[in-house]
Amino acid sequence: MKIGLVFKVLIPIALVSAAGFYILNESASVAVVAKVERHLAVNAVPSSVSVLAEKEMLIKGEHGGRIAISKIEKGGLVSFGEVLMELDTGDLDLLIEKADNDIASANRRIEIGSALQIDLDVKNDLLSDVEYRFSRGGVREIDVTNAKRAVKKVEDDIARSDLQNETLLLDLENKLKSLNRQKDQMTITSPIDGIVTEIYAHEGDLIGGGSTLAKVVSLTRMVEAKVSEEYFVGLKVGMPARVAFLGIENERFDAKIERVIPVADAQTQRFTVLLDVEIADNRLDSGLTGDATITLDERENAMQVPRQALVNDAVLVVENETVSRRPVRLGYKSVTMLEILEGLSDDDVVIVEDIHLFEEGERVKVVYQD
Repeated sequence: MKIGLVFKVLIPIALVSAAGFYILNESASVAVVAKVERHLAVNAVPSSVSVLAEKEMLIKGEHGGRIAISKIEKGGLVSFGEVLMELDTGDLDLLIEKADNDIASANRRIEIGSALQIDLDVKNDLLSDVEYRFSRGGVREIDVTNAKRAVKKVEDDIARSDLQNETLLLDLENKLKSLNRQKDQMTITSPIDGIVTEIYAHEGDLIGGGSTLAKVVSLTRMVEAKVSEEYFVGLKVGMPARVAFLGIENERFDAKIERVIPVADAQTQRFTVLLDVEIADNRLDSGLTGDATITLDERENAMQVPRQALVNDAVLVVENETVSRRPVRLGYKSVTMLEILEGLSDDDVVIVEDIHLFEEGERVKVVYQD
């Protein structure tokens, strides 16, 4: 009877204990964890990228006038030096014709100026005669002086006339050059090889001097990466990178730094580096955006955990279904992984999701991250 009684007492106690253990396990939080891994550690710099036309030119008219001919269309390809538009030069042609006539007249005046040379020859002959007669006592010294003065006056007149005519001719020639140059500028040409992206004035329009007529962008592209100040130090030409574009799905492209611009944007305080990306030019459409990781250095067989495992220089380790906080010393950092130099061992597992929900000493059930 006593033995039976003992069994009757022990069985309910065992059932209660088992139920309590079951309830405890069922109420334990679920922690998503990842194992510590060893592989290549990459010290990488994150950046945002955008594809820009290497050159973007606003086509302007130097002078005002009516657009007589327009040879461009939006989206059309143009070559360096190709004629885009021609302004009406009717009024300018009349001014050029008048300038040509004025130059011809000035040249005739210079030729006519040779009449003064004839007068000079006459005055020199007279001076010679007066000097001869003075030597014979036939005239007074004042007569010689007057004859010399007459020669000097004609010489001065010739010099003054020559200077005036030469100055006038030079002014006229410069005016003609200016008019011809202006006429040349009435023909608008493309300063680069490229594509016409905008047209602001059309055939028949009357434009003012300096008006913007069109926009031409080059066919060559550049990939610009924006890097925050904390990551900029240490970037050098030739460093490798990997680039992904939002408009090109499921592909990443090798690249390298082509140029480092050591001046931060005044508004964003971000620095710019230009990347040489291994991609066909016809796939680099202007306006594409994306992201890039620039590799500063690499280390083999490095202990690493996912970047999201770190909170305040520590990680949460789960050991025997119990959470413990482990301070760690970090090494290289990539976009997704952190190198751990001290604080963890190879068989540790760390919590990688909802870390703020767990406390040290808390019992948990673990689920490994996919």
